[in-house]
Amino acid sequence: MLNPKSLKGIGLFQLEVLHLISIGKKETIEDIEKSLDNGNLIEYIFNKYRDDFFVLFDNGVYDNEALNLYFQNYSGYIQGNESRKYGIMNETDGLLLILALISDKIEHSAANWTN
Repeated sequence: MLNPKSLKGIGLFQLEVLHLISIGKKETIEDIEKSLDNGNLIEYIFNKYRDDFFVLFDNGVYDNEALNLYFQNYSGYIQGNESRKYGIMNETDGLLLILALISDKIEHSAANWTN
């Protein structure tokens, strides 16, 4: 059983978003930030692009609530500062914003990693 609040699956979600970008899908920053505010980013992306996903994010294996909470913690923090904080310049680069937020987790966690 997963640890409640486990972020297991965040790396797979990142790969799914990378795949969406690779096949030309776009999301506005506004729509992504709205789903952050609503606490439903995982469901928003998964349900919209279900046919393009390789992994199911239907709350069966991964704790969508915990994943959504991770992203929701950025709500309000990034609005209006996407270019300054993450280098995202285009309004239609919302999927890149998701990758940037996952990179934030890697950067903070990496301080405790060793070879």
